[in-house]
Amino acid sequence: MSKHDLEGAGRSEGSQSAAPHSPSSAPARPRAADALAQLADCDLPENWRFWSGKRTGKTPEDTAAMRRQILEWLVNPVVVEARVATLPRRLLSILDACLECARYQTTAGELLNARHLAYMSSYDLQASLAVLARHGLLVEVKSAHTASFGQRAWAVPQDIGDAILRRRRARQRGIFDLFTLRGHIDRMYEDPARAARTPAARVRELYKMYSNEASAVARMDRMSDPLKSFLAKAVLEFGGIVPKALYDRMETIGPWDGRLWGHAMEESLIGTVEKLELGRYGIAHNDDTVLVFNEVALAWLRRVAVPGDPDKPHEEACYGVDLVSNITRFIAYVLDHDVRFTTRGEIFKTTERRIESELIPNPGRELSRTDTLAFIYRFARGQHLIDSTGERTFALTPAGREWEPKDLESKVRSLLEYCIEERDLPGEHYHQVRMRRIYMRLLKRVEPGVWYDLMYVPFLARNTYLCSLDDLAVDEYFAARFQSGQYVPMDDVQRLSWHLVTWVKQRLYLLGLVDLGYDKSGHPVAMRLTRLGARILGIADDAPETASRVGNIVVTPDFEVVLFPTGDDAELVHDLDRFCTRESKGSILKFKIDEKSVVRALHEGMYLRRIQVTLEQHSRTPVPNNVLYSIRDWGRRAGVLHLDTHHVVTGEDEELMAKFRQDPGVRPLVREVLDDKRVKLKSVGTLRRLQSLLRELNWLVEIDE
Repeated sequence: MSKHDLEGAGRSEGSQSAAPHSPSSAPARPRAADALAQLADCDLPENWRFWSGKRTGKTPEDTAAMRRQILEWLVNPVVVEARVATLPRRLLSILDACLECARYQTTAGELLNARHLAYMSSYDLQASLAVLARHGLLVEVKSAHTASFGQRAWAVPQDIGDAILRRRRARQRGIFDLFTLRGHIDRMYEDPARAARTPAARVRELYKMYSNEASAVARMDRMSDPLKSFLAKAVLEFGGIVPKALYDRMETIGPWDGRLWGHAMEESLIGTVEKLELGRYGIAHNDDTVLVFNEVALAWLRRVAVPGDPDKPHEEACYGVDLVSNITRFIAYVLDHDVRFTTRGEIFKTTERRIESELIPNPGRELSRTDTLAFIYRFARGQHLIDSTGERTFALTPAGREWEPKDLESKVRSLLEYCIEERDLPGEHYHQVRMRRIYMRLLKRVEPGVWYDLMYVPFLARNTYLCSLDDLAVDEYFAARFQSGQYVPMDDVQRLSWHLVTWVKQRLYLLGLVDLGYDKSGHPVAMRLTRLGARILGIADDAPETASRVGNIVVTPDFEVVLFPTGDDAELVHDLDRFCTRESKGSILKFKIDEKSVVRALHEGMYLRRIQVTLEQHSRTPVPNNVLYSIRDWGRRAGVLHLDTHHVVTGEDEELMAKFRQDPGVRPLVREVLDDKRVKLKSVGTLRRLQSLLRELNWLVEIDE
């Protein structure tokens, strides 16, 4: 469907709502040629200097040639916009008042009574009108208004007024109009002639019809080769934005012909070719550019961005909850050792290597274990999970003690928010943060468990961000940075999306929100949203529910835990990693329960009861008694105390209970010592509050309910 077809679609309805004006009903509106014709030859030099931008210098001697040159400037929208911008405030206010009136026409009396021109005297107003007339921006006419018919009036030539308003609208919504089909259609119907024929409701209906995915794909398919092949490649490989400089380096369809392509793309409502300058938005782009409308690019990407069988990746990589488990191991190492740091705040290299040996050995292809540890360290410092001491070592903070008892989803959400605002990855931080948030919104629209082209969502996020540059007032933010004279934009439109992909590979994958797919050459080419990612984004899991659930772990008498994956084991793996040691990773995970791992979990906030319940609820077979007994015995030796509903604390070790009673923080809470193994405490709030107080004093107290 061409642009002319689009106009015709609205013509039948619009023609009934707007009667044509006959020549006798309204006088012809003046044009730029009429304004120039009214000028005397003696006024031409001043007019020529104004429109040429040269206030001094010799003017042409041939008046006919001078008039032709001035007329060329008058009908050039770019020149008109530039010259109008140089007008003094007084002249610009009068010109704006005329442009706001019907037919760009008003009388001298109306101008004199205008509120925003009240500071001007009658003499100043007449002098200003004369200057605008000598510049060709106003023409003296007879008023066509009923109330002032025949009076002296002034009008802006129609083509000049249209050019000024069109350029202003383009500047106000220019980015949106260039990048979107909606903006293009709105701009088409801002023309007064078209707007009179097609009501706004009809324009909205036309947009819905032509932005439909099937319609957009069909219009692309109807494009003639080789332009169709080039546009398809432009969408798939570059998100629908191809500057001329990039085109010259491609294997292309021939020499650049922006005018021909732009005409064909606009006729088919697919896109346009424009001179695009994004420097004021902090983006290094100033070139003629092929732009496929955002709606059309989305439709075409949807058609090809879901590989599915049999085109799924050659190799799959899943990270799962390893990052959260590694944070647990990092915190445990800080608790058990004096981790020292340098004067620059960095962990010593030898200590780093020891901590790395404690981490789950699954960094994936995108990050090394050193990179993973560096991220964990920055996160722990940034979120104040650890803090430095006077001895240049790290200590766990109250926030760090509160971290471990949190559920998996709360931890991942905290990590995600930190990653969105992170500055350590490449790219302009201002752009990347906003595109990351757009990416997360768009990620809600993909289907969990389905492979998508890796560039699919990043291209859409980048294009959506570019469409919103004016709405977000990005130019105002970078204007202050440009004033310093030291800022130079480094990211072009392609790097914006590439840096976003780097964030997906090195952060969303690290968090376990997406899986990555690799081709035979080992290059990442696809991604899929995991079930954990779907839950974090608030997407309902449509997996069928079963009446009874069979456990998916087996606990052996030699303290080994074997997990048979079901596809949604993130929470269980997270719990097992807290009190077990992972021994293998693959299709079947194996864990080992030992005293060290159990004691570590207890000190990090996991309760003995939670460990037992996790094993019993998910085990396919009864948990061996020796395993349950050993866990309770390890807890007793670690100093686990029990608090009952009568506020009585009980411990099996008499020596430990003596230390408990003598603790300076506990003494004010003691009401009565019942015997060597029991102490009755005062009722200071609820049991949970009392337990929290004792935990803050480093006593492993559990409530017996």
